[in-house]
Amino acid sequence: MERQSIQEILQASQNLVQRLDGLVRSLREAPGASLEEYVPDVEAAYARLKSGLGQSPDVVLRRLRIPAVGRQALVAYVDGMADPQMVDQDIIAPLLATREPPERWADGVISPGHVKTAKRWEAIEAALVAGNTLVFADGLGEVLVADTTKFKQRSIERPETEMSVRGPAEAFNEVILTQMNQIRRRIQTPALRFKQLKVGQVQQVAVVVVYLEGLTNPALVETVVERVERIRVDGIPDASMIGGLIRDHPRSIFPTIRATERVDVACWRLLEGKVVILVDGDPSVLIAPAPLADFYRTAMDYTSPWYDATFVRFIRWGGWALGVYLPAVYIALTEVNVNLVPAALLTLVAGAHAGLPFPPIGEAMLMIFVIEVLREAALRLPKVLSTTIGTVGAIVVGTAVVKAGLVSPQVIVLITLTALSFYSVPVYELTGTWRLVNFVMLLAAAVFGVLGIVLVSMLLVGELTAMSSFGAPYFEPFAPFRRKDFQDMVWRLPYSSYTIRATAGRPGHGPAREPAEGFPPPHLKRHKPGR
Repeated sequence: MERQSIQEILQASQNLVQRLDGLVRSLREAPGASLEEYVPDVEAAYARLKSGLGQSPDVVLRRLRIPAVGRQALVAYVDGMADPQMVDQDIIAPLLATREPPERWADGVISPGHVKTAKRWEAIEAALVAGNTLVFADGLGEVLVADTTKFKQRSIERPETEMSVRGPAEAFNEVILTQMNQIRRRIQTPALRFKQLKVGQVQQVAVVVVYLEGLTNPALVETVVERVERIRVDGIPDASMIGGLIRDHPRSIFPTIRATERVDVACWRLLEGKVVILVDGDPSVLIAPAPLADFYRTAMDYTSPWYDATFVRFIRWGGWALGVYLPAVYIALTEVNVNLVPAALLTLVAGAHAGLPFPPIGEAMLMIFVIEVLREAALRLPKVLSTTIGTVGAIVVGTAVVKAGLVSPQVIVLITLTALSFYSVPVYELTGTWRLVNFVMLLAAAVFGVLGIVLVSMLLVGELTAMSSFGAPYFEPFAPFRRKDFQDMVWRLPYSSYTIRATAGRPGHGPAREPAEGFPPPHLKRHKPGR
């Protein structure tokens, strides 16, 4: 008897499960129906939020009784992300005093600037954690989402890595809305466009693609947007990860997308027809395309006279040549191709290395290792100690290795000049690239001499010529040769000579400025005394 009753209970439970499965299946197959849609029930919404997000102490769930309407309401927001004063004054106080039905609350009862509605729980919870305030009401089939976002942010400060003596001193901060406002304040045109995307499966980060409609090539905008949309990661810690995922040649040691923290540099590149990518939470923005010559243009180039900016640019190119070729040429001429060195100079160099335990290549490698260790120590130490450690460490180590008979004075001078030359590169991420190239060049010179330097140089030019950055040749204006782009890539001409934009971004229209009629202006007339 008991066994029969147990079997009946099991059979009844199986029938119940089958009926529930059929009901769920029918609901899912019904057009427009979804189990994730909000049902107009305040108590059910409170229970769901309380069992999920409401377990966190910063999530505020406040149930209200609207006396004039006789309805229950629920107000939910995240303390610290939403402005509590705005919630109290613009939402809760008007709701307690209103006589309007819930269907008309969004038309003027709730007074924050932006009020929208949401029905799916995925969108509702995403709006809550983003800093919005949710309003649930009995009988209202949608949830009101009021924009009350206001959280603490770092004030706008001076750039730290791209400093300049003259000109604007405004850097981006971590809030993407502030970044957009900084750009819009400088480029006040209706053609400025912001396209917002969401990236990340778990940590959904806002990414904004900025461009000038009518000037920026539409194909460039589509390419950038498509690459950002194809990112599939759990979260985005900073803009460097975005840049590494959307750049051309991701395994190349040469950066094909530029990062900057300066507002004026980002606006200047927008006016050239390029695209700027903003990432919420990172004060550095990305610029695409970014040919190699673009990394040698700084904000100070446009606040200095043209002759001074041109001279400084030649200094940078000269520093690049010293950093890449000077150690390799020294090793090639002292170890492999000694017949190319004059006898007097060869005697001086050989005398300096006499009695030392290491060959010139070993001395150079030792000093490069010491300088890299000092550089890393200076970066990791507090700012108060980093300068002292870097300066004192370099002097002490340099003097000690010479007195100990490990390294010749010529190699000390050589590696010091090389290290200083690398830091003449305006953009930091390119410094590591040239250090690696210098290391390869040094090894090739030690094995093959001058022939190794020539071979590595040919491979380097071939690699740079074959690369591209979002459709733009990476080695322009050298390859392909574009004479008109030299006016602002290699040197900087006077502003009166600028008549076309750089062709790297494929801008929609060419003229950057139209010279005034009769330029240059006439000379001032000199009046004679007594008239």
